[in-house]
This record gives sequence, C-alpha cells and structure tokens, in this order.
Amino acid sequence: MTTIKVFLAGLLLGGLIGGAESLAAAASQPTRTNSGGGVTVKVTPIDLKANGDLRFMIVLDTHSVNLDAYDLKSIAVLRDDSSKSYSPTAVENKGGGHHREAVLSFPKPALKTKRIELLIKDVAGVNERTFLWDLE
Repeated sequence: MTTIKVFLAGLLLGGLIGGAESLAAAASQPTRTNSGGGVTVKVTPIDLKANGDLRFMIVLDTHSVNLDAYDLKSIAVLRDDSSKSYSPTAVENKGGGHHREAVLSFPKPALKTKRIELLIKDVAGVNERTFLWDLE
C-alpha cells in the first residue's frame, strides 16, 4: 500500500511541476489584445525562442463585423527593432464569420534582434494594430 501512495504522490508532483513549467512558458510570451471598430484582436506568440520561423496565434472576435473578408497573410507584417519588415510565409486559418483564428508564420529576424512588433492593418476601420514583444 505504501508503494502505491509513493507512486501516486510522484505522479501528482510530476503533474504539478509540469504544469508550472507550462504556466511559466505561457507567462513569458503573453497574449496581447487590441480592441477597436467592434473587433477584438488577440495575438499570442507560439514560441519566440524557436530556431525556425516565428509563429503567432491570431484570434479575431466580433458580434457585428464579418471577418471573412480579411486576408491576414496580406494585412500582417512583422517588424524588428532595426525597422526591417517581414511578410508572413504561411497562414493556417480556422473558423469564419464573427470568430476567426489563424496561425501566422514569419521568417526569424536577425540574431541581434531584441524587440519585435506584429502589425495588423485595416481591420474594422482601425488603420494599424501593433503588438510588441521583447526577445530577451
């Protein structure tokens, strides 16, 4: 019976530690939100420390605007701290109508980049929405 209790305690402790690591990773790459024109845009980096492309989860929500008309691949741009711009290399779309999700991929910026900003242009009458992250 003691062996089972030790085993279960180990499972519980392992789950708590793993959960803490996930929460720490999520906190280090927080979601940025911008609301305007009846549309809320939420952007969450998937992994800013990745060696390959940078990927972002984009969520658009509204109760009044049809979001199908917005091509995120053509209205989004990533800019580094030296003002170099990067266009998306890929987009994975989900949903439509009033609730839409997409994952945008961008080329990794230069190694010395310390800050990036994701710009989403011309959604629901808002000329530009800016989302910033520090890479250090």
